Amino acid sequence: MPKAPMTPQEVENIRVKILDTALGIIIEEGFNNLSVRKIASRMNVTATTIYNYYTNKDELNLMIRIKGFQMMHDLLIERSSRHEDIGDKLHAMVRAYVDFGRSYPSYYDIMFNLHTPKYLDYVGTDMEPVAFNEKQNALRCLALFMDPISAYVPGKGKKKNLFLLNEVVKFWSDLHGLVTLCNSRLFHEVLDDVDAFVEVRLSALVDDIMKLEQRIEAGEKLY
Repeated sequence: MPKAPMTPQEVENIRVKILDTALGIIIEEGFNNLSVRKIASRMNVTATTIYNYYTNKDELNLMIRIKGFQMMHDLLIERSSRHEDIGDKLHAMVRAYVDFGRSYPSYYDIMFNLHTPKYLDYVGTDMEPVAFNEKQNALRCLALFMDPISAYVPGKGKKKNLFLLNEVVKFWSDLHGLVTLCNSRLFHEVLDDVDAFVEVRLSALVDDIMKLEQRIEAGEKLY
């Protein structure tokens, strides 16, 4: 009797297991040491089985990143949607960002820390469309921070957009530093209460962003 075809959920479960296995290898051994055969060996299946779901290790890299940014985006939306006030939204999102990074350190590493190929590395290759999709997912997360700030910064055009981008990237670099130093446990070597320190820094970061409104009200030309 022929084997019954897999259900969509069974197919998705296998796809997820392949991604999780690939992620584990990248974290342990680096992207250059990732191979379809190595994934197949860990899963006790044939390489052909893996190729039934993914084209090559570059697609795996991009799909892991897409999944990570989707997870982060969903968490940012879920936390920020509970609030109407811009300051409260930003506080909720920065905490969500840090919570994501500390709860999913492997995803965070491949998204932001590890030397793995990104969109510009795939331009002009067969992987460019998938890489473009990955980049758009990442930019959606960035936009969640830019949009509420943009709402109360006056004006429009390229100069405003560049100013906002620079402000949010500075903000992001501080957030990234907090997550990375927490995950590396370097903070734990020098601080008695890491969580308390992180909370103070998150509040200070949001306060710095919110001071833009005070600067505007004082008549300062921001850009």
